[in-house]
Amino acid sequence: MKHIDYKELTLGLLFLILPTILIMYPLLGFLSEYYSLLFVNKHILIGVFAAGIITAYLLHKTKIRFLIIFGLLLLVINLIYSSISASSFNEFDAYYVANRFKINTSIFVFGWFSGFAISKWRYYLIVFSILLTTISVILISDMEMSNVKDMIWLIAPTVLYLFYGLYVKELLKTIRNQKKTNYLMVVLRIFLFSLIALFLFWATIQLLDTKINHIQNEITQGQGEDEEGDSDDEEDKEKKDSKDDGGSSGAKFNLDDYLGLRDRLSVSDELLFCANIDNFINESTPNPQYITLYHLNQYNPTLEQFEIDPDSIVRDLFLPNPTKIPQYFSQQNDSVLIYDKMERAIKEVKSTIYIAGLSPEVFVAPSTAYACQPISIEEEFKKDYKFAYNVYSEVSELNSAYFVYNTTERSIVNYQERRYRTLRTAKNYDDEDDRFMEYYTEVPDGDLYNKIGQLADSLTEGDQTTIDKILSIRNYFLSEDENGEPLYTYTLTPGKPTDPNIPNASMLGEFIFNTHEGYCTYYATSSLFMLRSLGIPTRVAVGFMTVDRSHKTPGWYWFYADQAHAWTQVYIPEYGWLDFDMTVSNSDAEEAPQPDGTPPTPPTKETYVGKGLITVVDTIGKSMQVRVDKMIVNDNGISLDSTDVIDMKFDVNQAKVFAGEQAISLANVKLGDTAVMVSFDYKLGRIRPKYKSETIEDYMTLFPDPITIMEVHVPKIEEDKLNEANEEEQDSAIKTLTDWSIYILAAILLLLFILVLSPLCYYWWLSKKAKNNTSVVELSQVNYKNAHFVLNQMGVQRGHLTPMVYARDIVDPKFGTHFEAFVKIYQKLKYSEDELTDDEVTLVQGFHSDFNQKVLSKYTKSQQFINFIKPNKWIHYMLNLNLKK
Repeated sequence: MKHIDYKELTLGLLFLILPTILIMYPLLGFLSEYYSLLFVNKHILIGVFAAGIITAYLLHKTKIRFLIIFGLLLLVINLIYSSISASSFNEFDAYYVANRFKINTSIFVFGWFSGFAISKWRYYLIVFSILLTTISVILISDMEMSNVKDMIWLIAPTVLYLFYGLYVKELLKTIRNQKKTNYLMVVLRIFLFSLIALFLFWATIQLLDTKINHIQNEITQGQGEDEEGDSDDEEDKEKKDSKDDGGSSGAKFNLDDYLGLRDRLSVSDELLFCANIDNFINESTPNPQYITLYHLNQYNPTLEQFEIDPDSIVRDLFLPNPTKIPQYFSQQNDSVLIYDKMERAIKEVKSTIYIAGLSPEVFVAPSTAYACQPISIEEEFKKDYKFAYNVYSEVSELNSAYFVYNTTERSIVNYQERRYRTLRTAKNYDDEDDRFMEYYTEVPDGDLYNKIGQLADSLTEGDQTTIDKILSIRNYFLSEDENGEPLYTYTLTPGKPTDPNIPNASMLGEFIFNTHEGYCTYYATSSLFMLRSLGIPTRVAVGFMTVDRSHKTPGWYWFYADQAHAWTQVYIPEYGWLDFDMTVSNSDAEEAPQPDGTPPTPPTKETYVGKGLITVVDTIGKSMQVRVDKMIVNDNGISLDSTDVIDMKFDVNQAKVFAGEQAISLANVKLGDTAVMVSFDYKLGRIRPKYKSETIEDYMTLFPDPITIMEVHVPKIEEDKLNEANEEEQDSAIKTLTDWSIYILAAILLLLFILVLSPLCYYWWLSKKAKNNTSVVELSQVNYKNAHFVLNQMGVQRGHLTPMVYARDIVDPKFGTHFEAFVKIYQKLKYSEDELTDDEVTLVQGFHSDFNQKVLSKYTKSQQFINFIKPNKWIHYMLNLNLKK
């Protein structure tokens, strides 16, 4: 049996196995994040891996057969996994338990195999490091990791570990061949090598820190960007500079950060949202409106970029977070109506927005929106839409979002002509506030802007009204060259349509006076400078182009990612800000994928909505009591002050209860939470509005007691509360797993106990057979097995020697036994038909006790016991010694 150097074994555990466990820690941490839905704990994973690698390393430092033990291990694990998968675990889903077990045992098996391979294979560390690096890359890809330093800390340690491991392996190999070793010096060498490696790694990171930060910035800025077409290096640099310096939204504004738009908002057919806009020219002809996100009012001449003026957001934009508004209640801001400057031809338009791919926190609406009311979504449409709300806007009757430049539809052509006739009668700007006019007609100084102004003067020469000047500029963009080809064309090559990536001055000059090719923001900013140079207040609006593609469902519009758009808004006295889109036809956007034939079904009209604190919940009687402070009765809002707050009873027997979008049971509703109670009872639709002079007590006599409720909305369950609920389930799972762990541990201990006792039991069985056997032939066989067994357990290896040579050269000289004589008698009985002499019979009959006494006397009692209970020696004896040979 192989001699074990315990000092070498200890060094291997400390300086090979322990670093291997540590190097797995970050990888297993990321793995636990990857399987976070299964509640996989990284500390458990590292413990499981450590148990596997340490156990295997200790076992396989001997000559124990790997395949047999490893095969038995896999068999036991598979049996346990099959048992778990087939179990019901009462109310707990066995799926999670089984998959957590599979993950943990996979890590254990990997640790076991690594422990064996490190102890036996010289170059396994190379394979191990390559494998870890590959797994790290896969995790980086699957988790869409974008932090460069996280990537480095995940991958770099495996590279360092490779060189460290090879160094230590060679050092331990050198120790094995030395007669005398200074182990203190060995430890110091390993420690010094580790310090040098870590210092070099740290120094490299410090030297490359600037480069790493640059790469990180490139990744951050590049996320979500799409191909922009081929361009030369200088043009690429200009586009990058325009984005870095403020680009689409100025130095103070970032569309993604501010509005939470999806990274994939690009030229694609992804459906972002759909809308029902209740606005018509006549009974059969819809009059769609552009969907506005924000305005670019302010021009920064230093950066040559348009920016959002932070002050203007408060003045002329209503930007609520729809997800923060209680269901069916509205948030309203009438102050924005003051700044829309509409005095004539005004109408209120209600729009219903159904959010699909867009973030629900982004508020989209026709201008000028002033109120938002979240509503529910019918069950059959929840798979397509994740949020919905009504929005109320003040809209000019003269505003429209049609692509009307080449239309032949008579009703639209007539509408446009009436629109232009009306606007020709509008007042001039003489009575407008000087600061307002200066702000919205500002044009920077410079040759380019002077040249744009001269072009605008030449195009509008002879025009007397604002609308005719606008139409002249529009007609210029629609004009043809000397060959009869369109002078201006739409292209995405200059940049992205979703930034909106406002071009800088040099790019704008190229567009107007040279290439005549660009996308929406080129047309919008060019027309803005032309109109401002003429003294016409103008701004750029950014949002979504509305295209009427459906004749089956008039008033419904579908908005895809490729409809992100920028256009021009012009202020005309008394009529406010009107949309004038100067962009030439974009067939890609106009011919976007057709919307579904059936729009979402609006929810049943609510007749009563009440909001307040929950004071009573009766889960048996299916009733609730709420201290109501706000009510909506047939669209009439009623706010109650502290003296008017009333306790109302509600019948919730038919109600669905929601915590955010999650359906919950009535038992999960907590006292003290805010609840919104919704009824669709048509009987409540007959209740009249509350009179001003009427007390709330008198008004409530008109209502049934209790009020029948169909929906109850309570606050979304926060993360910590969800964790509490999950912890309860986990406690149950942990208890089940604990029980299983006890059974498994007991089985393992029993198996180990059997393995330990098996050699002793076998020794006692051989002794009993030797004492009770009267047949010389059978007794010789028992003695032969006993001799080899005792010698094997005591570590006296036979190896490849023949039994005779083994007895003559190894055993008899060491112990003073008569093993060679016995082997001759044994072989005589086995291979010859000659009778044994009396002396030979006597030797066989007394050999067992004499041999055992002489061999075992060389060892102390404790050494005998320890050697007898070593299962690896016992297994080696059973598998490797052919005792019939």
